Amino acid sequence: MGSCGSRRQFLKAAAATVALGPAIRASGAAPPSGRVRLGLIGCGGRGRELLRIVQEFPDVDVPVVADAIEPRLDEAAKILAEGPRPQKPDRVVEHERIFDRKDVDAVLVATTQHWHGLPFIQAALAGKHVYVEKPFSHTVREGRAMVQAAKKAGIIAMTGTQQRGYAHYQKALEILNAGRLGKIALVECWNYESNHRRVGRQPDSDPPPGYHWDRWLGPAPYVPFNRARLNNSWWFDYAGGMMTNWAIHHVDIIVWAMRAAVPAAAVCCGGKLVVDDMADTPDTIEASWDFPGFVMHYTYRGFNSFRTVPSRPYNHGICFYGERATMVLDRSGYEIWEERDTSKSVQKEANPRYWGDGKPGNEVDGPWQRTFVDCVRQGKQPPVDLEESHRATVCCHLANISYLVGRKLKWDAQSETIVGDPEASRLLSRPRRKGYELPKIG
Repeated sequence: MGSCGSRRQFLKAAAATVALGPAIRASGAAPPSGRVRLGLIGCGGRGRELLRIVQEFPDVDVPVVADAIEPRLDEAAKILAEGPRPQKPDRVVEHERIFDRKDVDAVLVATTQHWHGLPFIQAALAGKHVYVEKPFSHTVREGRAMVQAAKKAGIIAMTGTQQRGYAHYQKALEILNAGRLGKIALVECWNYESNHRRVGRQPDSDPPPGYHWDRWLGPAPYVPFNRARLNNSWWFDYAGGMMTNWAIHHVDIIVWAMRAAVPAAAVCCGGKLVVDDMADTPDTIEASWDFPGFVMHYTYRGFNSFRTVPSRPYNHGICFYGERATMVLDRSGYEIWEERDTSKSVQKEANPRYWGDGKPGNEVDGPWQRTFVDCVRQGKQPPVDLEESHRATVCCHLANISYLVGRKLKWDAQSETIVGDPEASRLLSRPRRKGYELPKIG
């Protein structure tokens, strides 16, 4: 097992990283070996899923993995040891130890959401390329700092909004941009869940052996260990509920398809209306954003199996309402209906992988992660500008802020400020515990 280190060692490592200054590799530079050597930061469920995906790539090595929970390090190492090209990675608790390694070209950041910003910026300042899981950031201010760090360092950086890489999403957007639907004034998206589980209620306890709890909390407020908090998506201190865990996928596709820059306003209502558990994010959400020329709307119903479009196999999706036709798009494919005959779709395309192909990851994994590896290996910039990923994530942050303060927000995108609402403006960032501050970009 790699060194677990002490709190003092962590602070020393963090301070050293902050002082790194400009990136050591020029913008877009490819690895000298022609292979891409990845370090994984965050070995939870999604991190291990990413490992299973990238270990299928013949030109990728994973020399080191990092996590604050040591049993997860063991699970990640086992995946690599049993993969198509068996590997034996180093295991470390302090992810900062990755950044001075000469055998690492890039990192995959698959931590809890509140840990996305710090390792991203540290990696950028150390000259490492970064693939960061969605959502891009935990707060608006953190996201802006991440964009600045990546630009200053000249690194290749991508967000894990993997739907962008899948063929039927790209084909659907070509149809939209060709004007097939006509003028689109409303785009709706949704998630429904019926698993009747979230985090429950559990007593606090001592952390199990190998669980570095203070480290796991990182910038978040200190609280006693509770296993329920490891299901982190449902807590505002560590994530943003369904808005940043799932809605971000929809929002990312919509702003891409509509060629939208930024909303002028956002409003969100809902609450914990069904579930009774320890977490604080809502199980019911209705959110809307006003964009120039169209409205975007998101609905989330936890603990409800209703399908907005009964003919679709998924309980999630996006609907583009055009003046000439309507398109429904989800991970199983897309369908188009015309007003003259709504009994059947006039055009559709299915995602064959939805029906299962044995490949690792979910139905739209693979091509997007491969795109990142190719960009790093060839020294080229990715197909999505980081500003676009940041702007899509900001939409989700604004909805959560509106939910927390209970009113509609006016957004000034140029200054990235909420107009005339000091209370809401304070939620554009979050206090960070000492020792976990974001580095100054300069």
